[in-house]
Amino acid sequence: ALGVILVDLTPGYNADLMSYLFGSILAVPGSDLWFMVPMDMAIVLVILLFYKEFIAMSYDEEFAFVVGMPIRALYLALLCMIGLSVVMIIRVVGLILVIALLTIPPYIAEKYTTSLARMMVLSSLLGILFALAGLWLSFKFNLTSGATIILVAGAAFLLSRAADGLRRRSSPLKEGS
Repeated sequence: ALGVILVDLTPGYNADLMSYLFGSILAVPGSDLWFMVPMDMAIVLVILLFYKEFIAMSYDEEFAFVVGMPIRALYLALLCMIGLSVVMIIRVVGLILVIALLTIPPYIAEKYTTSLARMMVLSSLLGILFALAGLWLSFKFNLTSGATIILVAGAAFLLSRAADGLRRRSSPLKEGS
């Protein structure tokens, strides 16, 4: 809220509050895209290079510390990557819809994978699929792109939950459960 007030008080700066709240991938300037691509690549590179360290830190911080892993540096790197991701995604879908786009793909991916690495890959692919499908639908029906992307993700979430419920209902109960 303070940031919005400060932007309003800045002379000569005319920011569209709606673009911050709801975003628009179609309105993202090319200069921002040239910033987003290397940042995405850097985040993926850091995750690939320090994957085992992030896993160790996440599951057993004391063990990671005892074996000499730089826990504070890893946490700082993780927080920076999360912050950069949020800043980049705000431009695309807006502040209000960020949480949905950050949580729905991993939720769905977790149901169909057995390892964190596979979950991360599937989650990324789902995010790309949701974005492309949402963009296509927004273009086809002249809808707001950010909201349409999230509606596609939300529909996939509901389908995933329904499939999960059907799978549980159709599987026979084990003896003693």
